[in-house]
Amino acid sequence: MPFRCWSALLSLWLAAISSLLVPSAFAHGVVGNRLFIEPLVTEDANPKNELDFPILEMIQTPPGHLIGFNYSFEKKLLPRLSVSFDNSIISFSPNGQSSTVGLGNIGFGAKYAIYQNPQHEFIFSSAFHVEFPTGNARLGATSFTTLTPAFLYAKGFGDLPSPGALNWLRPLALQGDFTADFPANASPSSGAEKVPHIDAVVEYSFPYLNAFVRHANSKYSLGDGGFRKGASIGAITGDLFPFAEFNFSWVPDNLGRGLRPQGFIRPGIVYIGPHFEIGGAAELPANDFTGRSTGAIVIFDLFLDDLFPKARRLFHR
Repeated sequence: MPFRCWSALLSLWLAAISSLLVPSAFAHGVVGNRLFIEPLVTEDANPKNELDFPILEMIQTPPGHLIGFNYSFEKKLLPRLSVSFDNSIISFSPNGQSSTVGLGNIGFGAKYAIYQNPQHEFIFSSAFHVEFPTGNARLGATSFTTLTPAFLYAKGFGDLPSPGALNWLRPLALQGDFTADFPANASPSSGAEKVPHIDAVVEYSFPYLNAFVRHANSKYSLGDGGFRKGASIGAITGDLFPFAEFNFSWVPDNLGRGLRPQGFIRPGIVYIGPHFEIGGAAELPANDFTGRSTGAIVIFDLFLDDLFPKARRLFHR
């Protein structure tokens, strides 16, 4: 598609965002008393106003060393509906060769929260993503458009019985998605196939533990989801979320044997404050087909409504 067409499409997308801005009913992933994290790879079920800039990934894959600088922007149009834009800058060094740097494919998405139950800290959403072939093919960018429908969910376990040992499991939460990539307008020689993905995150909320299990926040003012506001060491350590993320895809093995599972296990920790989330994780290959080298991934996520409250009031008039 010519550059002018891409520019026009992006302009229309941003115009739709700016013309339909409305007040946010659920700030950056809060359902009931539960504040959910923004996962590293798994898609969050909560429509939000956020800028992920960057998600930095470094990993040694079987073909070579990859550094990915991924960024995305998500904006709520309605309390249950958001749209998004994403792209990446990639540096890839094939084994024994010089590196190549370029852009990945451009993607646009939409997300709708079908069902929310604040009492049970549960949300279920549907999403649709379109990725256009604008990236550098030498960096693995596809030469065809990819359509990706998705079902997303998030569940906190604050509704477990509070007496006894189960009380300490109430800060646990689960997030996940089921998606599949469908190639469109792909040539027969491209070898394009449908690729399913399954992602899940198990997380433990220290803010939930302190606010609703230990009741230890009498000295702190609280934000959405019970996170502690302030700059003290106690406030910082009380806003940590240890997690383990599991990301799997079924991709062609290039030997004509169909699809094989490829995935990573990503244990890590994030800090969530009033204006941003920052954190990171190790990348552990789940099998030999994925690779044998450990990598790392880092996220920095800005909460736009809280970071620019004056702009929010201006748009929401």
